[in-house]
Amino acid sequence: MDAVTVRTNDVDQARAEVGRVFCPHQLTPQAGVRSVQLRMAARRVGGVGVIDLDYGQEVQIEPPPLETFYLVQIPRAGSAMVRHSGHTVASTPGTASVLSPYEPSHMRWSEGTPHRIFYADRRAVDRELARLLGRAVDVPVRFDLAMVMTTSTAQAWARGVAFLADELSQPTDASLFDHPQVAARFEEGLIGKLLLTHRHSQSDLLVEPGHHPNPGRLVRRACALISDHHSEALTVGDVAEALRVSVRTLQDCFRRELHTTPTAYLRAYRLDAAHRTLRSAEPGVSVTTVALQHGFVHLGRFATEYRARFGESPSATLRR
Repeated sequence: MDAVTVRTNDVDQARAEVGRVFCPHQLTPQAGVRSVQLRMAARRVGGVGVIDLDYGQEVQIEPPPLETFYLVQIPRAGSAMVRHSGHTVASTPGTASVLSPYEPSHMRWSEGTPHRIFYADRRAVDRELARLLGRAVDVPVRFDLAMVMTTSTAQAWARGVAFLADELSQPTDASLFDHPQVAARFEEGLIGKLLLTHRHSQSDLLVEPGHHPNPGRLVRRACALISDHHSEALTVGDVAEALRVSVRTLQDCFRRELHTTPTAYLRAYRLDAAHRTLRSAEPGVSVTTVALQHGFVHLGRFATEYRARFGESPSATLRR
């Protein structure tokens, strides 16, 4: 994991340190102010990262085209005016700004506007879009500038970003993301959810109906794959990729054949497998061990979903 923490009042140092995390840019405090109170904590794993950034003063920021990455900038308080790709947004905690790699930006952050910023590598975004569609797309992905953060889907995505930030803040060998496969799958999930949640230039392709000549056979193959690999860091994107179909096609076939989604089926299969293991566990086995064994990396969510399905906590099943 890469981690950078910086605190400085010097404008030139702030410009240089933030530039090292993102890219070289212009940074100008408001008229008459010669210092900032920069506080930055940047954490990254694989193709994603979270940067908590606060200049403490009103500043103007002018980056060139980002070229190799996307940014979702979420004010935690205050407001910012952001111009990008011919559009302008007044960004607040309820409205994030999303910068694509292809055009320069002009931003003015007001005093008292700390941001949480999600970083996504452009290649990782292109790769995840190809997984969702079942084929590569040769045109750039450009997101709409304004992202409303008050919808249930955006809030679910933001919780994932918060979880990523928390895990990346853990000491070495104490984070779930120290395991590269787990980190890679979580990266795919966050980027995939962003592609499905927020409007972009290829969004219409993601909502096209997914047809398959033999949906029953496809679903049986998918269920067999989930049975064989549910204990791994498996995602619905992995299943679709292995079966050479788009995620949309797989979802439509599951709805038609089983009246559920592949995600719900995978989660239920993992919960049932964990339930069987807990019921037959030998003395000394822990709930954490069983959860990780069956593909759960968020232990709090596992406990909540387990109780909803079986009417008791995992530890209660283990004690019986």
